[in-house]
Amino acid sequence: MAIPDLLMLPTEAKYKRYFIDNYCTPSPIATWDSLPVMFYPDMFEHAFYKRSAKQWEAKKTIVDWDRCQRMSWIKDVLMDSSIVPRQGYDKAVGKNDNSRRVALVSKERYIVVIRDDGKKWRFVTAYLIDNAETKRKLVAAPIWVKPV
Repeated sequence: MAIPDLLMLPTEAKYKRYFIDNYCTPSPIATWDSLPVMFYPDMFEHAFYKRSAKQWEAKKTIVDWDRCQRMSWIKDVLMDSSIVPRQGYDKAVGKNDNSRRVALVSKERYIVVIRDDGKKWRFVTAYLIDNAETKRKLVAAPIWVKPV
């Protein structure tokens, strides 16, 4: 996969506008295997903010500029058929779940997560993996299987 250049915008508001214009407005955006993925403006904070504390339950309160700068990568990752999708991990229940799909760009340590909410596929988040253990777990996760 050819990685797009980093998206360098001056403010959080400009990134949010980019997200709405390029993902939410044309939503759904299809994956390489024809899953229609919905993007919603209210997901911006969840997807492009980070926690001030390293606790899963902590609120995301800080803009994550690394995530924002890679926003333009999301569509390319979803459309790349060479990426083998993995089942996502559901921390709440402590196991992998086929209703969550993770696409990992291994060289870049970048993931895009979508989930099936029972009616449609929804974008959840996209970020750089910041530790080797997380990457190891993702690579070892079961391969995601498209529902019939």
